Amino acid sequence: MPVVSTPVADSLRITFVVDEDVDGNPISPPIKRTRSYGPIDPSATDQDVWDFAVALVALQEYTAETIERVKTFELVGA
Repeated sequence: MPVVSTPVADSLRITFVVDEDVDGNPISPPIKRTRSYGPIDPSATDQDVWDFAVALVALQEYTAETIERVKTFELVGA
């Protein structure tokens, strides 16, 4: 049976490295926190998503370790 794959929505996932506590003391090992943003239109270009992610990271207190675009598809048997 053939399967039809249809893009549904994308999301943006950014992993931040938390390396200091609220008092500014180093944390060892650093803690990683992941935040998801979306939905993002599947027709948005990778460059647009990247630019959006860079703008979000600039507003954050912590350093970004990874920026990921997560694509979601609906699979339907024909």
